[in-house]
Amino acid sequence: MRLTILGTGTARPVGDTPQSGVLVEAGETKVLFDIGSGVASQVEARMNAADLAGLLVGHFHADHWIDIGPLRYRFPWAEPAPRPLPVFLPPGGREKLNHLAAAINERPGFFEPAFAITEYETDMRIEIGGFVIVPHAVGHYVPAWSMDITGPDGERVVYAGDMGPSEMVVDLARGAELLILEATLENGAFDDARRGHLDTGEAIDHVRRAGVPQGLLVHYHSERRAAIAAQCAASGVPVQPAVTGMEVEVERGRVRIAGRPAGYETVRTG
Repeated sequence: MRLTILGTGTARPVGDTPQSGVLVEAGETKVLFDIGSGVASQVEARMNAADLAGLLVGHFHADHWIDIGPLRYRFPWAEPAPRPLPVFLPPGGREKLNHLAAAINERPGFFEPAFAITEYETDMRIEIGGFVIVPHAVGHYVPAWSMDITGPDGERVVYAGDMGPSEMVVDLARGAELLILEATLENGAFDDARRGHLDTGEAIDHVRRAGVPQGLLVHYHSERRAAIAAQCAASGVPVQPAVTGMEVEVERGRVRIAGRPAGYETVRTG
């Protein structure tokens, strides 16, 4: 299994990264998880977006799905796509797409000719090519799901999405090779009473307790990258901030950071 990080940003726009998006590949099968602002262009820069085998959206905050609008324009306009893209959305997804079509001044049913839409449920087994994907409900400000992704050789990645502290995700990630977590906050004490995000220390602790070979942190403010990298390095936990363009190879029991964008450096302490 190979992953490419397509965006590490939050809902706040920045100049150096799109918002949330992770491309996962095995053989010829390519599946996209989340499609925040700027991610559709990242996909198109790497492949023909119409060749995606599937798209899964973890929740309906705009920074995780708004580029589904631009993605639609990659498919035929007036007739059904020769191969509609399988799109897996949280409950209520069809209605959300209809509202989005109205908001961008397109006709009702605008998305249907291009996408084969499924509204998933917690613990639903989704098979795409050699992948098996199972969504798990997780605490956020709106209904949200983490994704348990198993590759063709049994290798596992947990893409947790946006969430507050979660024992469920720690338990879920045990035995996985890679855990991808958000690190939105500088200090979780300033979150809402109903937690919806992690701070860096909390994210590192989740990776430590899950015991995975590698953790990656996403969904953080870019100006905090160096501080996050230093905190990760000082922890002694196998975790680091991801950056847009990072490539990761995942095998059973092994994770390798196969490619980093030019200029990326891991901060080391001690």
